[in-house]
Amino acid sequence: MIIDETTVKDGIDARIIGKLIARHETERGRLERLMDYYLGRHAILGRKRAGETYSNNRLVCNHAKYIVDMIKSYLIGNPVSYSCAEEYDIEPLKNCYLEQNIESVDCEIEKLAGIYGTGYELIYADEKSMPRSACLSPVNTFVVYGMKVGRKPLFGVHYYKRLDIDGKTAGVTCMVCDDKTVYTYENDADSFFNMKLVSEEAHHFGAVPILEYVNNEERQGDFEQLIPLIDAYNVLQSDRVNDKEQFVDAFLFLTDIDIDSEQAKKLREERILMGYEGATAQYLSKVLAEEDIAVLRDNLKQDIHRFSMVPDLSDESFGNNLSGVAIKYKLLGFEQHIRNKERYFAGALKRRFELYNYFLTLKGSMEFVPVHRVDVKFTRNLPVNELEVSQIINNLTGVVTNETLLTQLSFVNDPKEEAELAKKEKEMDYIKGGLFNDEQKNKAR
Repeated sequence: MIIDETTVKDGIDARIIGKLIARHETERGRLERLMDYYLGRHAILGRKRAGETYSNNRLVCNHAKYIVDMIKSYLIGNPVSYSCAEEYDIEPLKNCYLEQNIESVDCEIEKLAGIYGTGYELIYADEKSMPRSACLSPVNTFVVYGMKVGRKPLFGVHYYKRLDIDGKTAGVTCMVCDDKTVYTYENDADSFFNMKLVSEEAHHFGAVPILEYVNNEERQGDFEQLIPLIDAYNVLQSDRVNDKEQFVDAFLFLTDIDIDSEQAKKLREERILMGYEGATAQYLSKVLAEEDIAVLRDNLKQDIHRFSMVPDLSDESFGNNLSGVAIKYKLLGFEQHIRNKERYFAGALKRRFELYNYFLTLKGSMEFVPVHRVDVKFTRNLPVNELEVSQIINNLTGVVTNETLLTQLSFVNDPKEEAELAKKEKEMDYIKGGLFNDEQKNKAR
């Protein structure tokens, strides 16, 4: 959300917050629709047929969930790793990440960004004065930016309704965070207007502690533009089943036979028909052009995967006999799409690093580390030929540093720490080897 900086030049007040929340609430319908599609609550479920005698199967083929989950797993299915120049030590910060299992927070944020187009993270200090992260939903969270070049974040807002034990609204609460202070507003009525400021608390992170993770420049979900295609696929699959049922329940056309309603019911139950001279009986049904339907279904499915840039891994083209290079060529479009998402995600992770670093520096737990000296590495969640990778590492030994070589191993999360452990282990082997030789010499004497 973008506003003119002069709007809050005299400070943030409840009137401004109420108006911004009302503006954000206009997006609620879109956001709820996107979550419905991810959860499988598609438009086809509300379809009604002309009469009770018509079949009304409503099948949901949840391509929306497939797209989001596939992208999330490919991008951050393997934990993000961090490294920096040798003159800096970021171990205290990385320990903060490890203690709270930060990769789970990353996965949840990426999922929300894939569904809604944006995801939010709140950085706070726990009861032990350690920095921690929590995922916030875009349904009730937003960041306000200034209109000047650079779009500086002015403050973040997280609001919600307080529910009593019966699930009824007992009031509302709003948390507003600028670069220094966390403000809490409340109202005992079910309204975000006329709220009262109830508390102010400094947060010591040096910047707005609510971070926005943008999915793309347009802030759209991974499947948002594909909803019409998903709906069309659901309708086609549902109607295929409906046609099959109606084919079974086709009308029986009788000629030169006179039967009443009771006889017709008996015929339907017992499925026995008396023979009459000159009489005929045949079913009235439409011909099902399965080949044409299959072509249309495959075209819709291909369009969904083509425009989402997410491959259909169940396709026959992904056979077991493909080499790693061949698979990468097939995933080229997908990889380019992920690269764009990675750029936005990495930018937000660096902003998180800055906030954690600022807080820990104030505590004296670590020294200040310029964020441009930190590398954020994503490891694609793909099958890896470890033997081929090990051969590459052997060929490059002595050409590049051991730490760089270790980054090529998917099972090594911290190359710097692994390199130090390997060095210590080698030193211990040398020590043990020296002692063993001395013992041999004594025995020989």
